Amino acid sequence: PWPAGDSEAVPRDELLGRPAIKLLVRLAGASSDAMASALREVLGGALDVTFSTGHGLVEVSAPGVTKGSGLATVATELGVEAGEVVAFGDMPNDLAMLAWAGCGVAMANAHPAVLDTCDEVTAPNGEDGLALVLERWF
Repeated sequence: PWPAGDSEAVPRDELLGRPAIKLLVRLAGASSDAMASALREVLGGALDVTFSTGHGLVEVSAPGVTKGSGLATVATELGVEAGEVVAFGDMPNDLAMLAWAGCGVAMANAHPAVLDTCDEVTAPNGEDGLALVLERWF
């Protein structure tokens, strides 16, 4: 079971009989970067592999099921163009969203992959980095 206590252990057959949107793979003490790299090598492009923490937890989903695709769907329904969107992120699971948005902003404490691909970098989470950017826009 998950450390937070909001999960349950079920038999494998029961688990595999349920529909899955996302699979979380956890290995205590492992690096999420290393886990994601190993999974990508095995899976190729068959599934999307990403992570939101560096502490041994990786997210696996169907190809194209990302924060970016979700944001694009919502924006389309609202009639908002990508160029009108600012997105904030700090981990690899934010990369597709930051790439899709007209302005992708990384927090200063972001994962190196996020810092390398964003449009700009703001102050860290704990120093109101998001608010500093929003004050310029609004």
